[in-house]
Amino acid sequence: MKPKINPVWGLVTLALALLTVALCILGARTGVLLVRADEKPRDTVETFFESIVIGKYEAADACLENYGSLGLDRSPRTEEGKQFWTALLASYDYTLEGEPRVKRDTAVQTVSLRYLDRNALDQALLAAGEDETVSMQTLLAQPENYYTTRELSVTLHYVDGQWLVYADEALLSALAGGK
Repeated sequence: MKPKINPVWGLVTLALALLTVALCILGARTGVLLVRADEKPRDTVETFFESIVIGKYEAADACLENYGSLGLDRSPRTEEGKQFWTALLASYDYTLEGEPRVKRDTAVQTVSLRYLDRNALDQALLAAGEDETVSMQTLLAQPENYYTTRELSVTLHYVDGQWLVYADEALLSALAGGK
C-alpha cells in the first residue's frame, strides 16, 4: 500500500523550500542587512580621532581596517623633521559633523580635521627667500599661523562585528600635514 501525500502539506513544503531559495539568493546579492544597534560607526570615528589627539596611537591604529599602523609614533630623523612632526602631532583637533550615513556594512562620517599644514609652511619659507632669519624653527614658534582645517568624509566598514576606519588618501594626507 502506497502512503498518500496530503496535497496541502506538499504545497506548504514546496512554498517553504522556494522561500528558502529566494532568501539565499537575496542574501548573496545584498550582503549584510542588519548591524547590531550597539555598534555605532560614530563611536569608532570618535575613538580614532580622540586617540590621535591625545597621542594614543596604538588605540587609533586598532580602529583601522586597511593599515596595521599609521606610523604616528615614529619620529623623523632630521632635526627639522622632528620639529615639524612634534608641532604636527600637537596641532590635531577634530569635530564630527552630523550623523554618519550608513548603508548596510558601510558608513561615511564627515569630520573637520585641523592640522599643521606643511604646504603653508613651505610657502612661507619660499616667500622669505633670502631672509636668513626665517627658518622652519622660527615659523614653528607660532604654528597656529599655519593651521588648516579640512573637511573629510571618513569611510568605515563593518568587519567581523565592528566598525573600522578605511584610511583613504585624503585622510592619510591630512594626518601627514597635507603632503
